[in-house]
Amino acid sequence: MHIAILTWWISTERAVALRSGDNMRDWCTIVGHTVDMYDFPTEIASFIEKHKTYDLVIPMFHGIYGEDGQVTAFLATLGCRYAYSDFDVHALCIDKYRTNEFVRDIGICIPETVFLRRDADFELNYTSFPAIVKPNHGGSSLWTSKVTEHDELAEACMSIIDDDILIQECIEWREFTVGAYRDTDWYKTLPIIEIKTLSQDFFDYSEKYETDGSNEVFMIWEDKLQKRLSTESLRICKYIGTRWVVRLDWRYDGEDIYFLEVNTIPWFTSGSLVPKMWKQAGKSEKEFVEMISPQFQ
Repeated sequence: MHIAILTWWISTERAVALRSGDNMRDWCTIVGHTVDMYDFPTEIASFIEKHKTYDLVIPMFHGIYGEDGQVTAFLATLGCRYAYSDFDVHALCIDKYRTNEFVRDIGICIPETVFLRRDADFELNYTSFPAIVKPNHGGSSLWTSKVTEHDELAEACMSIIDDDILIQECIEWREFTVGAYRDTDWYKTLPIIEIKTLSQDFFDYSEKYETDGSNEVFMIWEDKLQKRLSTESLRICKYIGTRWVVRLDWRYDGEDIYFLEVNTIPWFTSGSLVPKMWKQAGKSEKEFVEMISPQFQ
């Protein structure tokens, strides 16, 4: 195949998007495909000029313009075959609050949540601590805080600029992340990872990219919990209509599992979770690229 990989230069997650793009290019070229990379918006015109020559376009945009569906809508307009979900799925899933409400309709637990509009005047009367404060649309590993009292809550909310705010009940104890993909045989999950943070109270940017990965432990010998996480993740994927591969984040309090969010373009650096899950499942780069190739779409 002749493949185009797209990155974007004004996202707060640009550095990771570039590393994801490089790793995706490596996986594609390992199995013999040719790859061109484009840095948007600077190279949009160059891509449009050549877009009909590509068998597949892979957007490696994290955050705005990618995970909100804009780039996939653009590719659909051009008639390109593209990886990841359709634009309406991205547009839903980047809105964490709306996604939470959506999956609650099918009986899946979510943390108690307060939603604040970015431009609204508000009084913070929230009293259930500890709580997690995070941007509703932005990456959860950036600008996310765990707070234990009212002054910290106000400060955390003020630190989130140009985004709506979510204040969520902090589900203590254990955190899990589930990779799910769709191929010709329907939806499947990859080996599940438990997140064991080393120094922070949650899995932030530093924990993801400035450690040796020792905080990411594949689940073993917990068949009932694994089955619940897998079954509920696949229920969400089917209900929402995800395509190709996504990653779903969960918390577990010893009794119930609580859905947090869907990542529709998961980070794909060599140290990212989805590539690790894929390799843990005993799958090759060739199988991954075949799974996203046009004949499977």
